[in-house]
Amino acid sequence: MNKQIFEFVFRRVAWNVTLLFFIPNLLFGEASFDNRVLWVVRDAMASSESIDNLIQFADENKFNHLLVQVRGRGDALYDSNIVPRSVRLKDDGFDPLDYIITKAKPLNIKIHAWLNMYYLWSASSMPNQQDHLLYTNPEWLDNHSPKNVNISQSLIEIKNKTFNDEGLFLAPTHPEVSRHLIEVVEEVVQNYDVDGIHLDYVRYYNEHYGLNPVGLSFYKKYRGESELPFLSTQIIQDPIWGSFRRKSVTKLVKGISNVIKANRNDCILSAAVKPNLYSARNDYGQEWDVWLLAGYLDWVIPMNYLPELDIFSTNINVIDDNLPQKHRSKIIMGLATYNQDTQQVAEKIQFTKESGFNGICLFSYNVFRDTTGYFNRIKNHIVP
Repeated sequence: MNKQIFEFVFRRVAWNVTLLFFIPNLLFGEASFDNRVLWVVRDAMASSESIDNLIQFADENKFNHLLVQVRGRGDALYDSNIVPRSVRLKDDGFDPLDYIITKAKPLNIKIHAWLNMYYLWSASSMPNQQDHLLYTNPEWLDNHSPKNVNISQSLIEIKNKTFNDEGLFLAPTHPEVSRHLIEVVEEVVQNYDVDGIHLDYVRYYNEHYGLNPVGLSFYKKYRGESELPFLSTQIIQDPIWGSFRRKSVTKLVKGISNVIKANRNDCILSAAVKPNLYSARNDYGQEWDVWLLAGYLDWVIPMNYLPELDIFSTNINVIDDNLPQKHRSKIIMGLATYNQDTQQVAEKIQFTKESGFNGICLFSYNVFRDTTGYFNRIKNHIVP
């Protein structure tokens, strides 16, 4: 048995035995998390009615931070001059981000604009918006081979489910991509009184990606060579390539951090990251320990989603091995609800609390909205 799990089980048994002798302590309950955070997927942001229901749920259940998805697939659920409006919005005059900020402020619920960064498209047909990046800048797409993506073929593969399990990504190694995404964030922080910006998909699709042709030309310069001396299949095994990939993503995070500090220094910058720090670095280009230590992020939210408690615990052990204890307050532990029952989730919430984290983020509100009674069965573990 994982050592940390054994200690957790031992503490829980001891705690329950203690309760038999000190029943009055139940009157005081356990301490709650300081940061009680909820991911809100974009379909819950499509109308004023759905937002009203969301705000009521958050207020009644004492969530104090909402990560509301307003950029899903290269589109905007807010008013933008540089990003096409989401087709989910039927009312041309409705601004979901402005509406939820207005509703949440009197209740002291903090609103973070959740923006998918490199993730661009997942459908099997082209976007309806002609100004979508898939039309205007297809050369910005990332690839697992050193050539431009064949979009038509990719859409067929998405339809036949022979493509990757997510879709088309922008290339972190392409400098124009970073400039565009920084402008996206800058527009939001300049025009909206958000309490935070939450970055999602600030990563490569997997360890084989990053071979965008323009990106490779910058990799040659990074190596100080005019030509690459090996095949593309060998590039991904090159230690210098790994460094180049990570630095490309880190450059974006740093650039966004600078923009936020220049415009809204009180705005929290957070990122959803792969929970195992070693895999995050090596496979996905997310050196999120560096992002925290350098002060680029205020929060990091590991997506510690798998149902198995031993894997959940191992990811926490890796954090302990790599980050000083003083940074624990900047880590908001992310838990999933869509793939496990309430007993499993309750166990992980308690494990998170006893591991010394003072913040938790649940994925997602949409599960609680659509599954009757789910949240009520875990509620007391979050706010006793």
